[in-house]
Amino acid sequence: MFLDFTEGHWIDLYSVLWPENTLPPLQMRTMAGDLDDPSKLPNDVPNLKSHSPTFFVRLIAAWIAMGFRRPKIDYVNGVLDISGK
Repeated sequence: MFLDFTEGHWIDLYSVLWPENTLPPLQMRTMAGDLDDPSKLPNDVPNLKSHSPTFFVRLIAAWIAMGFRRPKIDYVNGVLDISGK
């Protein structure tokens, strides 16, 4: 599963779908302030209440490295059925 933000230059990939031993190391958690009890999160990386300036700097740096382009997702076909039937 992934999210393609139509006007964005990033794709979210869910870690459980990565092949074993290929997931990049976790660097930070964002939006932990939305959790009912963020104190239950481990302290192995920063648990940020929202997006940090560092997060946005890294996001923009990645976009610059991509030549201000966004990835073309042309290999996903079909319609997402959220009816639960």
